[in-house]
Amino acid sequence: MNVREQFERELTQRGFSFTIDPESGRHLLTVDERQLKVSLDNLERELASDVDAERVARFVDTVIASAKPNTNDYAAERLFWSLEPNDHQEKADYCVAVSDSVDRVLVHLSACGSAISWVTPNVLEILGLSELEASDNAFANLSHEVDAATLEAQEVDGVPLGYVITALPFKAALILAPNLRQLVKDKLGWPVMAVVPDRDFLYLWGAQHQEFAGRVGPVVVREYTRSPYAISTEVYRIDDDGLQAVGAFPLPEEPN
Repeated sequence: MNVREQFERELTQRGFSFTIDPESGRHLLTVDERQLKVSLDNLERELASDVDAERVARFVDTVIASAKPNTNDYAAERLFWSLEPNDHQEKADYCVAVSDSVDRVLVHLSACGSAISWVTPNVLEILGLSELEASDNAFANLSHEVDAATLEAQEVDGVPLGYVITALPFKAALILAPNLRQLVKDKLGWPVMAVVPDRDFLYLWGAQHQEFAGRVGPVVVREYTRSPYAISTEVYRIDDDGLQAVGAFPLPEEPN
């Protein structure tokens, strides 16, 4: 039984009927009079090698819970900007292009730290925030995470390669933090280069070693292709003027 079949079986066992959206191929179901459009893409990537029935059941729990969110869980201090590939069929309500293939998206992190959801106008209405105020909060919260984070560096081919230790479950977003410089300057220098193939994967190194990108390329491609929450194979330069994509590692061609 594949992921799609297991998902449909789980829905049926719980008494939910569904249809398939002809345009997107997503599952459509109604929970508490709210219609949900569910993509299985990330789940299928996560379970590509082994279909875990319990994991699918937890996914269904999350889908059902999304139809009746606990508004008491919303808090301005858990708003963040996160990184997302820009190939989603439906765009987030609040997103800004970072590069040709990546957007920063306004998200909310649940109090338990396990659920990451795109922010909607309804969430901002509940919080009593304007879009600008929410954006400011999101950047400030990333800065707080940088303050609490630790940078470790290991020499690879004579170049210090930085790894960030943080409780934030999407550490890739830290490259958007206004105060990133204070975290990296002592061990890596400034400006820096970065790769974020997955939302919880981040490598950093000094921009004076730009050619070092070739050394991390195979790791970036591997992490990107196997991750259920892939972002991009791009390489970024981060300096006082902000963040800019300066190249990308090519993906292997799919066999015919």
